[in-house]
Amino acid sequence: MFSVAIPVYNHAKFVKQAIWSALRSSLVREVLILDDGSQDGSSAIAAGMAAAHPDRVRDLTPVSPGNRGAHHRLNELVELARCEWIAILNSDDAFVSGRFEAIVRDPQFSVSDFAFGNVLLMDERGALLGAQRGPLDSLAPFRPSLERSKMVSEGRLLDLLYERNYLVTTSNMIFRKSLHARVGGFHPYRYVHDWDFALRAMLHGRAAYVQRFLTAYRIHPGNTIRDLERQAAVEVRSMFDRFKLSRNAGDSVDRS
Repeated sequence: MFSVAIPVYNHAKFVKQAIWSALRSSLVREVLILDDGSQDGSSAIAAGMAAAHPDRVRDLTPVSPGNRGAHHRLNELVELARCEWIAILNSDDAFVSGRFEAIVRDPQFSVSDFAFGNVLLMDERGALLGAQRGPLDSLAPFRPSLERSKMVSEGRLLDLLYERNYLVTTSNMIFRKSLHARVGGFHPYRYVHDWDFALRAMLHGRAAYVQRFLTAYRIHPGNTIRDLERQAAVEVRSMFDRFKLSRNAGDSVDRS
């Protein structure tokens, strides 16, 4: 039922755990891995997992991969996936046991195009640091005037996402391959490609918030968003400028 797409980049300490966390579920038909020019041995570890599980793990790394960026590799992996439902997993994160079973049991999922859940926060060693329940307690504060619980119950998930990226990570995204094609895939952002894609996915598709902990997000010194906050801010402005143009062009939001 699910294809899991894992873009790999310099996560030799974590990539095996990431792949194993996807293989735990029988609902995962295939795990697609593609190394983006790692220099720490990640590609060899990923290739070894593919060789050990040839029926379920596909190593799609080209002979001369180079570094093209997460957005580019994600688009490649989605296009090569065989299932209609795609789950993204960054090579330093992990799926919570039972996540796919919880997703398909949720009554909203069967009528959705895009789904997400709650996120556990872990450190470099995998120790629990905290948790985030989607838009109900985002890492970054919302405006106090927003009635978040009411907005969630009313299905106003896009309005809340416009305020803050409460999904945290692409590893918290499950979506239809057809939706990815409809919105034009991931845009070439380094820091906000996840937030940008989620905004467009919720604008053009039906979103389901599965109120279960589905993903473990790893916080460590190599997290991309820690690089340069000023550059990230520039991308956020560009992202919202493009998104406003899309909404003003007459797109309607389906919150059913």
